[in-house]
Amino acid sequence: MSKEDLVKELKAYKASLQATTRNCKRVRGRQIQSKALLGDLETFATEWFDKLDPQLRSSYAFDDSVLTGYREPLGKLLELTGGKPSKSVVITILETLTSSIHSDLIVSVQKHRESAAAYPSLEAILKKSTDAEKEYLGEAIDCANAKKYRAAIILGWCAAVNRLHLYIAKVGFEKLNEASVRMSAMQSGRYKRFNKKFDIQNLTDLRMSVFDGDLLWILEFIGTIDGNQHERLGICFTMRNTCAHPGEASFTEENVLSFFSDINQMVFSNSKFILEGNQAL
Repeated sequence: MSKEDLVKELKAYKASLQATTRNCKRVRGRQIQSKALLGDLETFATEWFDKLDPQLRSSYAFDDSVLTGYREPLGKLLELTGGKPSKSVVITILETLTSSIHSDLIVSVQKHRESAAAYPSLEAILKKSTDAEKEYLGEAIDCANAKKYRAAIILGWCAAVNRLHLYIAKVGFEKLNEASVRMSAMQSGRYKRFNKKFDIQNLTDLRMSVFDGDLLWILEFIGTIDGNQHERLGICFTMRNTCAHPGEASFTEENVLSFFSDINQMVFSNSKFILEGNQAL
């Protein structure tokens, strides 16, 4: 649901609360017995749990303490609709909800930046990714919007490495094998510490046998990326590893934007890694 649509939903929800409050005040006696009115109370209480709460929690990352302020009274209201609730109790619940929904929810959603604005690099990547990569990157967008930054980075790196693997498959596994033999024989220079010789025969073998860090070194050696690109992608790989293991290092929205900007520029938008058609992940 877009931000504009959610704001409309919340405003309509507030209007329903206000209308129902007025109807409750018109009730004669101390108890609410009208089946129609009890049905209205049950409907918008259920709508909160089925629709609004999950949307606010997943896409807009509302603090749980804020949502609890609505979940608990609406849950109580839902329980009350099973009998003949006190008119004054119901009105108190409704008026409390109505008084806070604008500042707590509507304004907060209006201030929230939508995915395309907050993460332009993610949206750009989707346009240049294969169908299979979109599965990873689509989930990465969901994670980023939910402020699950570690998960977003891990999924983004998986998609980026898939593209690098498919590139090797396109140019031929023998090119990788030959490069590893030549690099491992060097006794001086930038590649002197590289000491692995590969004999990769297919894509599965590549994925299972060649570490991502080694792949970056080979891509630099054969001239597909330069030293600066290698270094930047190496930082992205380090971020991925940091995200995958418990530790004190935290990640911010800025970290995520930087990460996806780099893999977009150096992998997905890099003309050397453009694929013909959509290849499977």
